[in-house]
Amino acid sequence: MMTNQLQFRKWPAFSVLLTFFWCCIFTTAQSATAQTPPQDHDNVRSAEDRDTTRHELASFDQFLDSHRETAEQLRKDPSLVDNQQFLKDHPALETYLKDHPAVRQELRENPNGFMKEEDRFDRHEDDRDRDANRPELANFDRFLDSHRETAEQLRKDPSLVDNQQFLKDHPALETYLKDHPAVRQELRENPNAFMKEEDRFDRHEDDRDRDANRRELANFDRFLDNHREIAEQLRKDPSLVDNQKFLNDHPVLQSYLKDHPGVRQELRENPNAFMQEEARYDRREDAMNREGGGDHDFDHSHSANFGEFLGAHANIAQDLSKDPSLAKSQDYLQDHPELQDYLNSHPEVRQDLQADPQNFLKSAQQFNNNGQGIKPPTAPTADSKPKQ
Repeated sequence: MMTNQLQFRKWPAFSVLLTFFWCCIFTTAQSATAQTPPQDHDNVRSAEDRDTTRHELASFDQFLDSHRETAEQLRKDPSLVDNQQFLKDHPALETYLKDHPAVRQELRENPNGFMKEEDRFDRHEDDRDRDANRPELANFDRFLDSHRETAEQLRKDPSLVDNQQFLKDHPALETYLKDHPAVRQELRENPNAFMKEEDRFDRHEDDRDRDANRRELANFDRFLDNHREIAEQLRKDPSLVDNQKFLNDHPVLQSYLKDHPGVRQELRENPNAFMQEEARYDRREDAMNREGGGDHDFDHSHSANFGEFLGAHANIAQDLSKDPSLAKSQDYLQDHPELQDYLNSHPEVRQDLQADPQNFLKSAQQFNNNGQGIKPPTAPTADSKPKQ
């Protein structure tokens, strides 16, 4: 009996300890739970904010695409969104901002930042559109390459694609557009823009052909440098490349042409023109070696191609001659989309520029469209340094 009473007396103390133990566990769990949600909630809100901004950018980009004059002025001076006179003069913008308060708020809080974001969004959209259009452009470019007279007239006046009389007079075009409804739709919706895209595509194709031609020239030039007697005879009479007796007497040339069908084809189609190109290439090589310009480990076809690009873009040539490292600056590339597009289309040039921009530019100065070298980048002299 006494034993049972003692055990009974111990229960209150044990129950107090047990209650205290469970309270500690509950408090710790509640504290941990209370601390976790705010961090997750912030992450969710951040993701929601990004999605909201992207939606606003997409909406504003569509508006600007439909109001080119307004877009041009806002990109020059984003603060105009808060200019009452400008809004009165552009009621479509005023109405749009009233209907899209989130866009209005973003523009008022940070007009320059938001317009830069919109500009990047617009370029990405253009890139996506170009990617989607590329198969159609490639197909249409092949058609125009085969119909030069039609191509010439369409480039002068793209609206002719919707001219029934013109289509009747050019049945090949009429048939082509029936067989390619996606091209027809693009041309009807915006003939000028599509033809401009096709023209850019055509120039890129020409650039690629020139690049291939340059590689063949560089390769053939190296062969001739190692076979002076053959080189001398071919330069006097390029038709010898198609003379079987000459080839039999010069088996090394015969083997070379078998191993390089691209060179063989160029020589057979127009031996005089190709040999003249090779002679010009050889003179440029000699000039570069004499002047010690550039790093001779560069592929000269890359230098020549970039030199031609710079010859057609004097402002970029001038900027790079002052600071070659600009070719690696993302901000500079974004401000000069023609250079960015060129480097995207010529990754081998971009690689050479990133590896050694100063020497690659020295190499490229030998080749430009005008036959005039760009001013080579030079280190500052004592006289040119700013005074302290």
